[in-house]
Amino acid sequence: MTMLRTIIWFVVAIAAMLGAVWLAERPGIVTAEFRGWRLDTSFGVLLISVVVLILVGIAGWLLYRWIVGAPGALLDGWGESRRRRGYRELTQGLAAVAAGDGVEAQKHARKAEQLLSEPALTLLLSAQAAQLNGDRDGARRAFSAMLDDDQMAFLGLRGLIGQSLRDGDQAQALAYAERAFRLRPQTPWVVHSLFDMQAQVGQWKAAQETLESGIRRKVVTADKGRTLKALLEVERSREAEREGRASDALALAREAFGLAPERIAVTQRLAELQLKAGDAKKAMKTVERGWSVAPHPDLVGLYLEASGETEALKRVGIVRRLAQQNPGDIESHLALAQASLDAGLWGEARRHLDTAAGTNPPTRVCRLMAEVEEREQTGPEKVRAWLSRAADAPADRAWRCTSCGAHHEAWRPVCESCGAFGTLQWRAPGTFGQILPPEATPGEALPTSPAGTNLPVPATNNSTR
Repeated sequence: MTMLRTIIWFVVAIAAMLGAVWLAERPGIVTAEFRGWRLDTSFGVLLISVVVLILVGIAGWLLYRWIVGAPGALLDGWGESRRRRGYRELTQGLAAVAAGDGVEAQKHARKAEQLLSEPALTLLLSAQAAQLNGDRDGARRAFSAMLDDDQMAFLGLRGLIGQSLRDGDQAQALAYAERAFRLRPQTPWVVHSLFDMQAQVGQWKAAQETLESGIRRKVVTADKGRTLKALLEVERSREAEREGRASDALALAREAFGLAPERIAVTQRLAELQLKAGDAKKAMKTVERGWSVAPHPDLVGLYLEASGETEALKRVGIVRRLAQQNPGDIESHLALAQASLDAGLWGEARRHLDTAAGTNPPTRVCRLMAEVEEREQTGPEKVRAWLSRAADAPADRAWRCTSCGAHHEAWRPVCESCGAFGTLQWRAPGTFGQILPPEATPGEALPTSPAGTNLPVPATNNSTR
């Protein structure tokens, strides 16, 4: 580029020299008369004079422009300098927030507010600085002020959701989450958090609408959405039964079972309602189908109740028929062992427990073995040995939350620890269970349901993921 410019200037200089030589060889004479005045000069001098006059005119115009525009330029320069200093303070404030220095962040936030007339930028810094300093009222004021700006309203709602949840105001958090959902229904943390909040307060129909919206927008996978919808219909079935709508309750339970027969709570709910309706055979078929994909001890009791059999020896055969639906699962062997134990078939009980024990028997197997030894009266030493072994044995399957890992004695729709909906599964600790495989690949972090809206996501449990 520099070489090209040099060549151009060189060509211009040569052209100017040639023009000057041409004019010198042809001097010519120019005469001008005006009101008795006469001017005689050469053409070259006239040409140079015209060029000089043009240059002087241009210089005068530029000087005039500079004089007239100087005040505005000074003001613009001062304003630009002020903005630069304001952005510098904003940047330093955000760095202080990242470092966890609330006092420093608040100092820079105040300076940025003074220098910048852009509250949308400074309010976020002010809110974060207030949070670091434990100033709940200050943070709430800053987040609330964001709601007046269309571009910042969503961010302000996210902050207010978190504040409300920390203050224990669940109703207010839900209201903010609903407003955030109306603004951006395609945002994952909003869908997840709003869904969990609605489930926590028992708004099953509203939660189902939120879930269906998330499925349509690909925020919730179709498979996970199917399972969660089934669990929601189980809760809607309970609600309908409480309201005296028995037929609606049964219809909802059937629909839930059709969606997710692999969920134990779904199988149990439908079988219970079928028993109440006097349809024991259908209840037994429901339990058999559920047992084939997800065995659970509670289903054994329902199956025996539906059979109507009370004689212990005959009950062993009934349990055997159920166990045949999933013969390789430990629950099948434990169910047969318990039935055999109740019928006094010590050898049969021991055989099933040996099969269930494997190389490292869990606690429940050890305790049942101790009971077998005690009832068979083989000696207190063997009983104590099995009880001692139970103390150090691997933990049994139990209802555990796949989101936070909390243990529950019985199934419930919402985890009491993290508030996630539909995350309790019958599994041993440290496993994903046989019902719903993990959707994340190994190495991926599992999230935030704000509302869902887990989303630093306030109270996010991601149960709809």
